[in-house]
Amino acid sequence: MQNRRVIVAGAGLAGLSAAHELARRGAAVTLLDARERAGGRVWTVRDGFAHGQHAELGGEFIDEHHSRMRSLVERFGLELVQVLRGGFTHRFRRRGGDIVLSRSGPWEPLRDLLAPLIRRYQAARGRDEAAAIREMSTFSLRGWLHEQNADADVHAMVDSMRGFFLAEAQDLSVLPVVAQLAETGSPAVTPVYRIVGGMNRLIDALVAHTPARLLLRHQVRAVSQAADRILVRATDQGGHLQEIEGDALVVTLPATTLRDIEITPALPEDQQKAIARLRYGCATKVVVQCASPGWQRRRAKAFATDGALGAFWDATEGQPSASASIINFLGGGAASPRLAARGASGAGALLSELCWLDLAGSPVLGSCRATWEDDPFALGGYAYADPGFDPAWKPLLSRRAGRIVFGGEHTSEDFQGYMEGAVESGERAASELVRAVR
Repeated sequence: MQNRRVIVAGAGLAGLSAAHELARRGAAVTLLDARERAGGRVWTVRDGFAHGQHAELGGEFIDEHHSRMRSLVERFGLELVQVLRGGFTHRFRRRGGDIVLSRSGPWEPLRDLLAPLIRRYQAARGRDEAAAIREMSTFSLRGWLHEQNADADVHAMVDSMRGFFLAEAQDLSVLPVVAQLAETGSPAVTPVYRIVGGMNRLIDALVAHTPARLLLRHQVRAVSQAADRILVRATDQGGHLQEIEGDALVVTLPATTLRDIEITPALPEDQQKAIARLRYGCATKVVVQCASPGWQRRRAKAFATDGALGAFWDATEGQPSASASIINFLGGGAASPRLAARGASGAGALLSELCWLDLAGSPVLGSCRATWEDDPFALGGYAYADPGFDPAWKPLLSRRAGRIVFGGEHTSEDFQGYMEGAVESGERAASELVRAVR
């Protein structure tokens, strides 16, 4: 790759990982991003918070088996702290109105109800192209539960899981739930970690250790490629059209925005269809800093609910100070607009709904929020498979097109929706280009 000119579209984790690997191999990298900051859907906010604390409005957790993320953390001398050791407690309302609290509640009955599909998945070895896998993907999770005559309590429990998949059970294919239970088990008990001091420490380290030309507030509009070069047209912060020429292009933009970019010659029809058909979940995140440190002493520090608040958890672990509590709220799927509306009424209104945790009335020191489906450069939280997305299309999302290679969490084979998937896809895209020029 020595002296090869590579353009990377998107300065999120996928784009930064690709740029970092390519620059290490001698490529001359130009990194473009439409935002005024690097990081994409990883976004740490520090302004407006007391005691040196911060908020994570995007990606936050690193699972124990996320080896690429852990390797980057180690490479740059950062520190991980294990958080939420008690996992998530699910809180949902039964048909009779009773409130149920259970750590593993939704996953155990789901495993029983999905047992026939789990056996079928395992027999097919999880191969996306297998007929059995493709057939089961056409069921929605809600549809399968109806087929199994699941009772109302199970449906309520499933609604409390929308913060994990960012989709409603009727919109989500049953396949990713089957895959989760067959391969990893319940995510409620998976050990998770945060980067001490904030996720943007990793973003800043990648930028600092990647010798690349970083052009922020440059939005890619069109791409054209010839036999010997590629040309990217982007509008800069002043609205002026810029043309950037290179030998190859890595595209790590979400499918939601990639499908609006004019690519000449056009991508094959089947690849365009896969990109156009992929859906992204709705996600609102609200972070509240309150003066009361009381919740930090509680054993249960994270809850997933079927209500308007969605999921919420103590985010104080890993902060530079425990003088105040940081509480993160995540509304996925239908909970996203509801949480956004409540957040617009003020952080105190959110805390007032947590009287059962003795947080109502706690003085608010700071807050911030983001609704990712309203973000013009994301248009959603992360990718998910609905019943209309054929799993056999998945390889099309990352299939090379001439001088263009594709990355982004949505192209990851095993970690779609995770920061690990973003890093995996960026490193894979870089390796693909390196192999191509040998």
